[in-house]
Amino acid sequence: MIPLGDSTRRPINLPVVTLTLIAINAVFFVLELLGGDAFINYWSLVPAGILTPHGLITIFTSMFMHAGWEHILGNMVFFRVFAPEIEDVM
Repeated sequence: MIPLGDSTRRPINLPVVTLTLIAINAVFFVLELLGGDAFINYWSLVPAGILTPHGLITIFTSMFMHAGWEHILGNMVFFRVFAPEIEDVM
């Protein structure tokens, strides 16, 4: 039921960007689990503080935060299936 690849389109090149983003997501999720609420509060995006220097970096770091195992696994499976073809076209 879960697609693990697209048999009709195979990427020509190794999807380096895709694999790098999956690795960054995995590392950030482990750090999120180890750091707990303090880590989440520090690196999550708070709209009221977006104009501060730290608030600008949270625009980027909040993209790598996930709510749980199901969230990150679902996103990374979807990303791994469809991103290599898109990366190849770009």
